[in-house]
Amino acid sequence: MKLLMYGVNRDSVSADDIHKYRLDERTQTQHLKDISDFIGVEEVVLLITENRNEYYLYVDEKQFKHGDLLRYLSHFTGKTLEETILETYSKFNEDVVKHLMSISSNVATSSNQVFEPVEVIDHALVHANTHRTVRTVLHSLFKTVVEFSLALCEKESIEPLLQSDIHRSIKRIKASVSHKKSVDYLVLGHHPITEQVMKNIIGKSNASVTFIDRMDYITEIDDHFKQWLTMMEQANLMSDIQCVGMNQLLYRLSKADVVIIGPSIQHSWISEDVLKEVQVMRPYAKVQQFFDFSQTQDETVFHPFKHVEYTHISDEPIKVFSDDKVEESITVFDDILSDWAKRYMDRYEQLQVEETPSFVGGQQATFYGDYSKKVCSRA
Repeated sequence: MKLLMYGVNRDSVSADDIHKYRLDERTQTQHLKDISDFIGVEEVVLLITENRNEYYLYVDEKQFKHGDLLRYLSHFTGKTLEETILETYSKFNEDVVKHLMSISSNVATSSNQVFEPVEVIDHALVHANTHRTVRTVLHSLFKTVVEFSLALCEKESIEPLLQSDIHRSIKRIKASVSHKKSVDYLVLGHHPITEQVMKNIIGKSNASVTFIDRMDYITEIDDHFKQWLTMMEQANLMSDIQCVGMNQLLYRLSKADVVIIGPSIQHSWISEDVLKEVQVMRPYAKVQQFFDFSQTQDETVFHPFKHVEYTHISDEPIKVFSDDKVEESITVFDDILSDWAKRYMDRYEQLQVEETPSFVGGQQATFYGDYSKKVCSRA
């Protein structure tokens, strides 16, 4: 058995031809189903972004024909097989693990790296789960990669590499409430950045989180986090997350210790009148932290209130480190990545011999066990 990854990206394909590889929701689903039917393919997950298409496979290498996938991509794009071979890159086993961890890390060890947010990894696995093309091996891989990406924010030893808005905001937010036993977070708006920030906080502290937005977005956020917590086998934390409409803004503001204003907010939600009403509603005075990712909030409204501390994320200074410190951090990061990859490969070897039913999110997955593969060769 073997882990494989085949991919194309903006570096491997010319700008004139990259559109030929583009997949929408329908064609992504079709690719999942078609490739899962190839002889020797046990599991498949597709990672599809603006930057790359990557096909993650768990295969029986004695049966799987590498040419099947290359001919399939050649037929889909209308390009010759020779062109397709030149434009694709591939990795196997531990190199697959290291690659996926690296692109999801948001840690820049070179100037030309392109990263994918944690939610892209989530979506790829959820999509494959929905269409029953993933089982224990790739589920374990993608879950481990998400855990790896989130764990990096805790690594002081690589601080020079953790200077993105997300990393710096997570560190600042956590530091602001480090003295509290429990924290009530309020997130305004719907955006991948704020969702990734909260994924770094949920489960690592005694936190309750409320998301506020328009009702059509609230359903989407609620579904996303339920899927994510199930995937991460943390379904017990679902009660710590609430998604509500804008009519609850004042009440939720009065409860919150930390308020995060997301990039999606298009106008100033917080006014001086709103803050005055919150003070009336709150039963006791407490310091309240506001962290703003938006470009529309009027920060002057916070100045008259001594119990309110306001920070705009883009105003936070970026630390500058010496070249030696950066190089030292890159070495440490490479060691961390190798350690996590080895741990997954140990788990991978264990999964090869396990015969017991597999469980996801505390419930036996229905597509384990009676999952019957159709076998048709495209050789």
